[in-house]
Amino acid sequence: MTQQNPIGKLFDKVARRYDFLNHFLSLGIDVLWRKRLARKVADLKPSSLLDLATGSGDLLLAILKNSPTILRYYGVDISQEMLALAKEKGLDNLLIADASSLPFVESSFDVVTVAFGLRNFQDRMLALREILRVLRPGGTLYVLEFSKPTAILRPFYLFYLQKLIPLLASFVGAPKDAYIYLAQSIVDFPQAKELVGLFQNAGFEGCGFVPMTFGIVMIHWGKKPEIVLNKSALKT
Repeated sequence: MTQQNPIGKLFDKVARRYDFLNHFLSLGIDVLWRKRLARKVADLKPSSLLDLATGSGDLLLAILKNSPTILRYYGVDISQEMLALAKEKGLDNLLIADASSLPFVESSFDVVTVAFGLRNFQDRMLALREILRVLRPGGTLYVLEFSKPTAILRPFYLFYLQKLIPLLASFVGAPKDAYIYLAQSIVDFPQAKELVGLFQNAGFEGCGFVPMTFGIVMIHWGKKPEIVLNKSALKT
């Protein structure tokens, strides 16, 4: 069923151009965004990690490089082609699964991360509740996601996002329609304070966010309340 997901198919189409375009269209700043999130994860000294929408694995690699305490990790995505790229980079424990139905039992992970993927989840609330379920009590969700920059920059940013990015993507052989969709998904994504409300409604506490690069990108977070749940690993 996962293979029939239209978002999965879209990312299968862009997979071989994805990393290049990420670095090219962000002028390389995307590497710094991931490093900052990786440092935040490292500060928690987790022993287990789940990276959702892991894509080609760049965030997962950055986290593992910075967090020697991690003994167990999984990378999950709905795109077979994106996971193939992650595997080529040396990552293991890669699974095809939908964020709204994860193959793990309750309280499996200390930290869950999502980089540039939450906006593509078809049912965000269901996915957030599923993330809450697989986090251990007191565990943390980190989301790295695009946002809309400060008002003075917003018109220029939206022009770049909606007009130039699809055009530039098509010049290097990526499907223009895919980048039109990805640009629109950023425009339609909830603003930071609205996302805090979404996290809270899903059951997270201690939620917050920090902007980067004039608000173009945000790191969001929320914690699972300290309650006692089953701490097994994968479903059997």
